[in-house]
Amino acid sequence: MRRWTGLTGLAVLAAALVVAVPPTWAQDREYHVSGKVLDATQQPLAGAIIEMRERTTRRGYRTTSEADGRFKLVGLPHGVYEVKVSKAGYQARTAEWDLHEAQDTLKKAEFTPFVLLSETQVKEIQQHTKLKTALAEATGLIQKGDFDAALRVLTTMLAESPDDVNALYLTGLCRLQKKQLDEAAASLEKVTQLAPSFAAARVQLGALYEQRGEKDRALASYDAALQLEPDNLMALYNTGVLRYNAGNAAEALPYFERAVRVKPDDDNALEMAGYCQLQALKYPEALQYLERARALVTDPARAATLDDVLKELRPRVQGTPGPGKQ
Repeated sequence: MRRWTGLTGLAVLAAALVVAVPPTWAQDREYHVSGKVLDATQQPLAGAIIEMRERTTRRGYRTTSEADGRFKLVGLPHGVYEVKVSKAGYQARTAEWDLHEAQDTLKKAEFTPFVLLSETQVKEIQQHTKLKTALAEATGLIQKGDFDAALRVLTTMLAESPDDVNALYLTGLCRLQKKQLDEAAASLEKVTQLAPSFAAARVQLGALYEQRGEKDRALASYDAALQLEPDNLMALYNTGVLRYNAGNAAEALPYFERAVRVKPDDDNALEMAGYCQLQALKYPEALQYLERARALVTDPARAATLDDVLKELRPRVQGTPGPGKQ
């Protein structure tokens, strides 16, 4: 009897022990997590490794993405997880998942897709950032008039990226300022080859050709710039001046008029438009342009010249018969 009683006691104790064990199985299987891994073009990325480590217990879990880029892990215990997604040839991504609330049943949690950049893309971005910083430095030096220092920065940039059109363009500007016309032409002409729609490079080439006395090439370069940017003030003004100095005031006038429409307070374009009208003996129109220019001019020499012209022009306009008068 005692032996049976002993067994019964052991059975009761075992039952008690079973009841006392915490429901760890239910807690360890409370989350069904899923997500997706994509590349930079939003295409699925297979074979990516998803590693999860619970912050407090340091327990780790691991799965991989399928052919469609999706991954899942069923029965993830509650906690806060440090997540790392990686694949050979790609930059790893990290995240934090807060799954701390215990659940009575499995709870589904789908996370936003991980987008992995290839190592090549990362290097391109890093290079772009580096070049952008250098470009800003060179631009600042040019604005200060330190063309030699700017060229040192730009030379380093071009050693790493020979076809960077911005670096080539600024190099051309520096060379042009230093009167190194052949070197400037080489840089700017390469810009127009690499980036045919880079209007500013064509404008600077026009200025360069002018300095070399190549007026036809200069006009062709300005015309090409105006095809790309019809309202480019520098191209409009320089084209007008070239035509005016060649004795073609009538051909020059439309360029100055367009420049004035683009920028009504452009004193240079106003003055030149006035001189064109003066050449055409259209005194009232000339007076209007030149008076507008004089109101804006602050340079003493230019102001004195305009005052002399206006002094002679005003009486002619005032003495011009009005409509219907002889």
